[in-house]
Amino acid sequence: MSGIPLPCPLCGGTASPFSLKTGLSMIGYRRCEDCGFIGMEPSDRLSPIEEKARYLLHRNDAANKGYMEFLHVFIDKALTPFKKPCARILDFGSGSSPVLAEMTADLGYGCDIYDPFFARTRSWKNRFYEAILLHEVAEHLRDPGNVFSTLAERVAAGGIIAIRTRFLPETSEGFQNWWYRMDRTHVSFFTPSCLAKFFESRGFTILLLEKPDIIVVESARHEDVLW
Repeated sequence: MSGIPLPCPLCGGTASPFSLKTGLSMIGYRRCEDCGFIGMEPSDRLSPIEEKARYLLHRNDAANKGYMEFLHVFIDKALTPFKKPCARILDFGSGSSPVLAEMTADLGYGCDIYDPFFARTRSWKNRFYEAILLHEVAEHLRDPGNVFSTLAERVAAGGIIAIRTRFLPETSEGFQNWWYRMDRTHVSFFTPSCLAKFFESRGFTILLLEKPDIIVVESARHEDVLW
């Protein structure tokens, strides 16, 4: 791990290194001195093949009752209060089993999916959406600033981006012992304020910011068409 500060992958500020013990190995992280974002050292990340293999072990499907209830809470808090059925939405990071897309389709939403491992569609890059959902996705992003900026460009006027990711503990000791960072596919960790500042700087309004894990922002951009 280099001790040289690097640009923060979220805001572009100064990200300084520190290390933590995880199992039998030393995992390096960098904390942004400007926004508080924490990211895993690039050299300590899993390879894409290893990362995909981990995802295939997940039981995030309709047979998992606990996961289904978890998704229902997200839909009820982050989507239905802000967008009515028939809205066009994007499930970004849909996973190997796109349950969220299926659930929203059952409610009457039109839903596209994208996943870098399991649904490498490209049509979403040419469309505008009334809602973009990232459910337990942001923590896997290696370059969250660029991804969020790209998604912000695909949000229609008055559209929303809804993110669920567990927010950082308030202390270093809390981060050291945090179960959420023990998943090696989790490489990006956010405070509520760093996400709020990121989107507000791009003209979004915060509609919902609820600990421990949900933020919903609304676009103020003005497009005449959604497609």
